[in-house]
Amino acid sequence: MDEETRHSLECIQANQIFPRKQLIREDENLQVPFLELHGESTEFVGRAEDAIIALSNYRLHIKFKESLVNVMGILEIMAFLIFHFNCLLITSILVWLYKRCQFSTFEQCQEWLKRLNNAIRPPAKIEDLFSFAYHAWCMEVYASEKEQHGDLCRPGEHVTSRFKNEVERMGFDMNNAWRISNINEKYKLCGSYPQELIVPAWITDKELESVASFRSWKRIPAVVYRHQSNGAVIARCGQPEVSWWGWRNADDEHLVQSVAKACASDSRSSGSKLSTRNTSRDFPNGGDLSDVEFDSSLSNASGAESLAIQPQKLLILDARSYAAAVANRAKGGGCECPEYYPNCEVVFMGMANIHSIRRSFQSLRLLCTQMPDPGNWLSALESTKWLHHLSVLLKSALLVVHAVDQDQRPVLVHCSDGWDRTPQIVALAKLLLDPYYRTIEGFQVLVEMEWLDFGHKFADRCGHGENSDDLNERCPVFLQWLDCVHQLQRQFPCSFEFNEAFLVKLVQHTYSCLFGTFLCNNAKERGEKHTQERTCSVWSLLRAGNKAFKNLLYSSQSEAVCILQPFHCDQQKEFGVGYI
Repeated sequence: MDEETRHSLECIQANQIFPRKQLIREDENLQVPFLELHGESTEFVGRAEDAIIALSNYRLHIKFKESLVNVMGILEIMAFLIFHFNCLLITSILVWLYKRCQFSTFEQCQEWLKRLNNAIRPPAKIEDLFSFAYHAWCMEVYASEKEQHGDLCRPGEHVTSRFKNEVERMGFDMNNAWRISNINEKYKLCGSYPQELIVPAWITDKELESVASFRSWKRIPAVVYRHQSNGAVIARCGQPEVSWWGWRNADDEHLVQSVAKACASDSRSSGSKLSTRNTSRDFPNGGDLSDVEFDSSLSNASGAESLAIQPQKLLILDARSYAAAVANRAKGGGCECPEYYPNCEVVFMGMANIHSIRRSFQSLRLLCTQMPDPGNWLSALESTKWLHHLSVLLKSALLVVHAVDQDQRPVLVHCSDGWDRTPQIVALAKLLLDPYYRTIEGFQVLVEMEWLDFGHKFADRCGHGENSDDLNERCPVFLQWLDCVHQLQRQFPCSFEFNEAFLVKLVQHTYSCLFGTFLCNNAKERGEKHTQERTCSVWSLLRAGNKAFKNLLYSSQSEAVCILQPFHCDQQKEFGVGYI
């Protein structure tokens, strides 16, 4: 089949599968008041006493006579960010429409509310989301301009080759300490994990299968970051399935201990390389490699023990409170018992679950939509607990940073299932530790690896999955993390290559369904639905070359290269810092 024939078939397919809908006008003289996107079709245009309202398969547009501007904005801001978190707001939106737009009758207002309800209902099939129509129609428009459409769709080589690039960039010792396991090829072990996993070199795939049977949703401990100077790593997983019976798994205990041992082996080899580069400065005796390798001061051992570097005590950071972790035993979960995991320390951070975060966000949103009371607004803000949750998240990430950087200890992070609080902590810690992730391209890699590859349930949490009607599954987990990133931007204005507009646009398109990046609950589902081939990537919009998202204060030569040590709420109360 030649190119021209193939493009013709694609055009026919776009028109047949995503046909334009018939426009219903409440007044024959009304015209669509905005320029439609490719694949967008306006279904309704109506007139209130002081505004023109239009509803398409992508947006709600309200144009007021006095301002002649679209004050309502794109559908994702109102429909997904507002409606999906609280059905009770439908009544308030109806009242808002009736008062703000001044409909001629209450029945007309109700009719528009009915239309909005139909527009924001979770899709029966994923192809009902606008991103698929948008991509298909773009293929028709840009059929003769393949490169232009390619730039629109593709995320970039730094994203598509992220795993290989990151393994090389972080300097994992793949000869002695670590290996890449393909046990999850085609997602046969864990449906919410990536297909390639970094594990200690001597851990076999048979042992990993045993560990998977003991971890929640088979989410085994997998290494996701290596400190390039000291070799300490960050790993992540799901909770152990201890239950009330107090089950144990010898392979799981061996794997956790092996992470610390692999770090010791890796740091030893990297330490030797480092000593070779700095012999003239640090070792006046000429820097005999054997003297450096077996120096008791480096291995924290003496005598015969100096021949083997002792592993550092591994920190197991449980995002939950101790009470919540114990309560999970009733549902088959639980936490690690220090007696069974020697040379490990378990710390509980007390982070709230998705239900508490959802209620906190609803309170925050309600506060922001009310008429402000200057005398009580700050106390009302504090009562929402939103900033408190950000502070606990930041404190948890700082604990990981201190352990990895200062104490040179490996860290294993988990919550209950490992796809909500765990990526928040791990991704924030990596952002604080590594300046690469504070660049535009590095931040894209960070989001792809920690949120998308490791199965954060975007479809359930955002409410745009197939038949995702369960409101208890909705929660702005990713939005909360981005808010924390924004707080870091304010404290370190020269350390981030991207600006606030970058984060705002990322939040917008997390819910917009204009791009396919955040569709589905995991990489396996995205592969089965072929979203990468059938939708556009949000990174093509938020690319490094887009000047609209560049931070003009960014300096890669100053504080940008440092490990960030931000204030959090408790410190701010003491020192009077006014960020979070």
